[in-house]
Amino acid sequence: MPDLLEMTGKIVFLRAHDLGTGYGPPSDQLDVEAVFILNSLGEGAYGFQLRNDDYLPARQAMFSLLREAFANNFTVIADYLIEPGRINGTAIRVALIRDTAPGLQEFLARSRTADDTSKKPPQRRR
Repeated sequence: MPDLLEMTGKIVFLRAHDLGTGYGPPSDQLDVEAVFILNSLGEGAYGFQLRNDDYLPARQAMFSLLREAFANNFTVIADYLIEPGRINGTAIRVALIRDTAPGLQEFLARSRTADDTSKKPPQRRR
């Protein structure tokens, strides 16, 4: 079962590619069309599908946020699912933050607490 984790950083790589081309080595490949790497991740990447399904509007919004973050050097917070032992994960949520926003750390702490009380698996920082 995949772990739900969170990572924060700046985008150093952003890619969109054709359906079915995937990303990563065969043993850790993502079946996705959008891929990004954060400067805090190390060797791995995150990705998500951009397919014509019920998730498309949310994922188009996620990709739009990533493009904005890449163009303006904003900090990204990504929640992602990853299988133990792998370095590439599937992004399920993306948020942008400004590093200088007053009260930012307090707000983020409150929002994480709210997420932890839902029926989702607990989030862990990697």
